Amino acid sequence: MPGSNYDRDLSVKEGFVLKKFLVKWEMILVYIMVLINVLLAVIKPDLYFTHGTVQSMINAGLDVSPLVLGMVFILLLGDIDVSVAAQMILGGMVTGLLMDKGLPSLICVIVGIIVCMLCGAFNGFCVAFLEMPAVITTISTSMLFRGIVEIVLGENALKNFPKWYNKIGWMNIGGIIPLSMVLFLIMGAIFIFVLHKSPFGRKVYIVGNNPTCANYSGISVKKVKMQVFILMGFMAGIGSIFFIGRMGGGLSSSMGTGYEMTAIACAVLGGVSTNGGKGKMWGPIIATFIMAFLTYALGLMGIDPNTKKIVIGVILIVTILISTINKQMIKDIKLRLFYHNNKNIEAINDRTAAAVKDMKKQIKELEKGNASDKAAQIEKLNKKIEAAQKECKEKSAQWWAEQQENAKKAKERFK
Repeated sequence: MPGSNYDRDLSVKEGFVLKKFLVKWEMILVYIMVLINVLLAVIKPDLYFTHGTVQSMINAGLDVSPLVLGMVFILLLGDIDVSVAAQMILGGMVTGLLMDKGLPSLICVIVGIIVCMLCGAFNGFCVAFLEMPAVITTISTSMLFRGIVEIVLGENALKNFPKWYNKIGWMNIGGIIPLSMVLFLIMGAIFIFVLHKSPFGRKVYIVGNNPTCANYSGISVKKVKMQVFILMGFMAGIGSIFFIGRMGGGLSSSMGTGYEMTAIACAVLGGVSTNGGKGKMWGPIIATFIMAFLTYALGLMGIDPNTKKIVIGVILIVTILISTINKQMIKDIKLRLFYHNNKNIEAINDRTAAAVKDMKKQIKELEKGNASDKAAQIEKLNKKIEAAQKECKEKSAQWWAEQQENAKKAKERFK
């Protein structure tokens, strides 16, 4: 009965476990970020500890941050959007052209963002309603949007943008805290809430995990996809503000190349699966800072741009490879290396290991106690441990011999 003492909460609630928390992927990313800063401080202490260096590192890398936040939602659907950089430049161009016409800056910015949202809506319509592959669609629209910018601007550059763009790109609050970081963290907090606490976020996860199941559950898969691509367009519009601000208030048709790859890399490095349905928002937020520190640090160390790309690529491959290693993969490797790919050998070894662990625990408890027959009980348990290990070894050897014999017979049979 509602409100009575017989109400029961059937949800499974796991308390905070420090050991699990410290080995979560997000925490590993924190360790990587700290390691990058420590290495830079050791290698280039004169540069690192100069006032403004850390702030510049953050400011220089956060122009891609709005794209990362939007890309998380796209990847969680199991889709991809490689047109986001082109959308960002197109929206920025529209804002700049309207500013040149003398329109109010706020209207110019809003129209630029709306243009990006329309680009996202077009992508969403093609992917959700026309069922075109997201990667092919967005490659095509990327070329379309870039082509429009190149035709309109040519070799010219736009320089008339709102003055507050530069403040977002480079201003430090109190000379210490980068404004771009504050804005990014605020946006990140909003996106964390939307993804992890709102019905829309749950729908995104369900659609990403199993679109068919989501459809039968009453979720409009097409509508969710459309909304996510429009959201990506909106974030591309916001990204144009960050990007133009960091570029010093200027924009040309050749700018922003490769930013879509950086956004995808940050999202994947943050633990978001490209297969959809898996990942959290705070991982990509941390990964964005890692990319900012790493890129700027390599520049301070005098590494040329081409080598920098190679180094960043290798680091991304290694870290993403680490994130894909799960318990099942480790178990499969262990099965092949130690148990000759024999499930029976694995089972008896696991069972014996568990039994031995339990008996050793009993021995420790007996050693702490004051039982009169403590020595006899400990000796008895030690003999049980030896017997269990011996039986396990003999059984494993027997089953391995049988497996080899069967394999030999099968080979002869098919000669």
